[in-house]
Amino acid sequence: MAGRYRPRREFKFWLYLDKPEESRLLEFIEYCKQTRKWARVVRDGVRLIWSLGEGDPSVLYELFPWTRPQTALLSPMPDTENLERQIADLKQIMLQQGTGKTPQASYPMLKSSSVPPVVTLKNAPAADAGSIADNFLAFIQ
Repeated sequence: MAGRYRPRREFKFWLYLDKPEESRLLEFIEYCKQTRKWARVVRDGVRLIWSLGEGDPSVLYELFPWTRPQTALLSPMPDTENLERQIADLKQIMLQQGTGKTPQASYPMLKSSSVPPVVTLKNAPAADAGSIADNFLAFIQ
């Protein structure tokens, strides 16, 4: 029987029955113990917490494969070449505009011949409550 001995350690913890979430955990633990799944659930839970803490979602995907599509949106964009090229082009255009040169339009939405509109501030006359009410009533009719 000496060959069957495996070194092991026991860990204990408390659950408080006056806390609803821990009471539900107790029910789940009892179910796992009755179905002889308790040790596996604890091992998988610790593995999952550890791997997620390290930034590795592989255990999450192993235990819950249906979570992979939802987390695919959270991963960073792998290809940023196009975005970097567009930023470099915009930087070049801005530098050319600052020196008085006309920018070379590399995108159809950028027109080198268009002149930006001139924005001027105008002082509006102070409105009183009566004119505001008249304008509002005229709008409704």
